[in-house]
Amino acid sequence: MGSWIIAISWVGVYAFENHEIPPFVWIYFVFFIFSGTIHTYEGFGYSVSKLFGKAFILIDSDVIRIKTGVYDKEQSIFWNEVVSVHYKAGIFEMRRNDEPSVVFKLSGLEYSVIQQIKEVINLISVEKGIVVAF
Repeated sequence: MGSWIIAISWVGVYAFENHEIPPFVWIYFVFFIFSGTIHTYEGFGYSVSKLFGKAFILIDSDVIRIKTGVYDKEQSIFWNEVVSVHYKAGIFEMRRNDEPSVVFKLSGLEYSVIQQIKEVINLISVEKGIVVAF
């Protein structure tokens, strides 16, 4: 709310004194209005980051889908495409037959979550006869 007051009063002072409003003032005006809108929205208990999607990890017997952060791109691969799985310090590399490998970067996740992911991937890989190297 304070950002809106600053933005409106700043432009208001220029308009009240009959001065031409410089372009940088309009840039600040837009910035402060935008900032005030975001802060007001979050002040009512809503999250702006949720507008961009959610982070998730889905590993089942058909597919691996991982999105480590709300701004990160979703990565996925079907188990029937996987030939081997290699794990190196926060990175899973899923190798396919004649296609490029799919790399899942998990470095932003907590250690316990990575360990759970390793365990699930290992179990499903053994079940499907996929080579695993940890």
